[in-house]
Amino acid sequence: MNKFIIILALSLFLFSCKQTPKFAYPQIDQQVTVDEYHGQKIEDPYRNLEDLEDSTVIDWFKVQNQYTNQLLNHIPNRQQLFEKLQSFDKEKPFKLKKIRVANDGHYFYLKKMALDSVYRLYYKTSYDDVEDHLLFDSSKYKEYKDHIINHIRPSHDNGKVVIGLCKKGEEISILRIIDVTTKKVLPQIITQVDPGMGKGVQWLPDNSGFTYQYFPITDIRNDNFYLNTATAYYKLGDATNQRKVLFSKANNPTIEIRPKDFPIVEIIPDNHKYIFGKISGVNSFEDTYYGLLENIKNGSDIQWKPLFTKADKIEQFTVKNDSIIFLSSKTTTNNKVCKTSLLNPDFENPEVLVQEKKGINITDFEYLEDGLFYTTLKNGVEARFYQNNQGKDVEIPLPAPSGRSYVYSRKGILYVTSSGWTRPMSWYTYNPKSKTFKDAKPKTNEDYDDFQNIEVKTIEVQSHDGAMVPLSLIHKKNLKLNKKNRTLLIGYGAYGGVFSPYFSPNLLTWVNMGGILAITHVRGGGEKGDAWHKAGYKATKPNTWKDAIACTQYLIDKGYTSNQHTAIYGVSAGGIMVGGAITERPDLYKVAVGIVPFINATRLEFMPNGANNTKELGTIKDFIEFKALYAMDTYHKIKDDKVYPATLMTAGYNDQRVAAWQSGKFIARLQNVKKLKNPALLSVDFDGGHGVNNSNEKYNQEMADVFSFTLWQTGHPDYQPKN
Repeated sequence: MNKFIIILALSLFLFSCKQTPKFAYPQIDQQVTVDEYHGQKIEDPYRNLEDLEDSTVIDWFKVQNQYTNQLLNHIPNRQQLFEKLQSFDKEKPFKLKKIRVANDGHYFYLKKMALDSVYRLYYKTSYDDVEDHLLFDSSKYKEYKDHIINHIRPSHDNGKVVIGLCKKGEEISILRIIDVTTKKVLPQIITQVDPGMGKGVQWLPDNSGFTYQYFPITDIRNDNFYLNTATAYYKLGDATNQRKVLFSKANNPTIEIRPKDFPIVEIIPDNHKYIFGKISGVNSFEDTYYGLLENIKNGSDIQWKPLFTKADKIEQFTVKNDSIIFLSSKTTTNNKVCKTSLLNPDFENPEVLVQEKKGINITDFEYLEDGLFYTTLKNGVEARFYQNNQGKDVEIPLPAPSGRSYVYSRKGILYVTSSGWTRPMSWYTYNPKSKTFKDAKPKTNEDYDDFQNIEVKTIEVQSHDGAMVPLSLIHKKNLKLNKKNRTLLIGYGAYGGVFSPYFSPNLLTWVNMGGILAITHVRGGGEKGDAWHKAGYKATKPNTWKDAIACTQYLIDKGYTSNQHTAIYGVSAGGIMVGGAITERPDLYKVAVGIVPFINATRLEFMPNGANNTKELGTIKDFIEFKALYAMDTYHKIKDDKVYPATLMTAGYNDQRVAAWQSGKFIARLQNVKKLKNPALLSVDFDGGHGVNNSNEKYNQEMADVFSFTLWQTGHPDYQPKN
């Protein structure tokens, strides 16, 4: 009998026979490796877990997953909780996602009926069109029965639509082209594509073809995966399927493109003259070049010319005639809107169209004949909408209070989006002449009666160094500050990303069960602009988890909760926040949850996507950056004399972003802490990756596990395993 199975059987016996379980975890032999960086030696007891193709390692991950599932299955009401989360989809006639508004008001979207497991591609000719026109059903194709549609991009004339198809749990895709009029799938198959990178598929303004991101290597176990990617072009009707590379390290030797960079292009739909190339990746700002679109059409190489550099801090831009309008924070704390010549640019002294707003960041804009329209964001959670005409700003009240708002146009029609914590995203068209909004989102069955008695507020909490950290609190109205409210503290804090309000029936279910959602907008994110990002970046990364600790302490001190009722939760790079908080202040938390967490930072460069992420987190090759990585490496911070909270971590065995061994090594180390008394569990999805393309059902199961585990450990009487 396999030794792992023997241990599993023993573990379950111990669990079922004791009121307070004794955990006997599946073990694997340690193979200690000692690394030395810049004179400092680091001992790694579970380096062997990094070999995800080793049969012993695979067996260990499998039995860890079995062990976790067996324990979670003993939690009462876990299944009922899962069914409740499922009901948000199952009880609705249908569900829509990936809605794309094309020119002339065409809508393309994925739709799934309540009892189906497959999303199908449909379109409508207008907002008022009552008929769904089916374009593609993957279940009708033998070769795509195990695939999902993960990308949609209609042409500007609505005549064709490109779809991305990937295996469930993966991201590398193939592209197929569908003729909208005939509803036929064209024969061309474009392989080795990651449509989630950059702008995804982009059609040329004349609809003659499109660009996409090409991956030379698609095996995530290969050391060169994610290296030397390129932007390629497909000309519509080309039966040869020869890949025409537009922008890459190999094709553009005079441009400094490193193997770890992502050379991507951007095409502005209503500009028929220029194409733009960016040296992209996880960096906030990008060296950017421009060339002529006509080079693509006549088959010649694009002669890329420099436009601006990372130092210009340009976050977003568009082109009108030969002028470039852009958002920049080069000389300011927050963004301003500027304008300069494209052919003879002056980014040092541009024309300023909209000045910086103190404490408020300009997040999006659209430049039309009726003026400049833009949106702002305060503390990452409060959005406003403005029109600037001839230098004068006028606020346009949104139809409903908004936590995040975007603007864009289609053939001169201005679209505005609005979203919040307790309501789904809404889309509107705005008519500047009549100053009116009109609904522009197809009915999506996202109206719920469950979330009416909920209060939302954002406060600011003083962190360890005096910085004021925004903290969003979502709970039932008339909440009692009795220190007994179960609280789920959520944060991210990386890459300058903004944790803005979004509607999640799953998270709001936690609130309806009496819990508090506390979203901490920690440094490393972009809630307060680029400076907020840089204050939680590389050497300043400790601010990320110290901000989370400060917010937790505030909630405890003010009587919202107690350390016996608090859980901390993070996804991906949010694992740095979770790991840092529970190793620095384990006394503050009863539960810690990491979803595909990045947590073993000194091994960053040995992951598939590690090289590119050194731009955000640092490299072990540099002394100062190594020190920063070691400070955020919570795998190495685990101590035998500490009592850590109950911990649940997940891993996707096919994860191309955060390797499964990150959470595996952390849990293996935690399970062998001498003073460990709380469970340390690892849930592994052997068919999954980073969760990017997970089904609703898989996500609902994950959240049911997180909630039931947290309720069990925080003492909820309805979730306590029985003898």
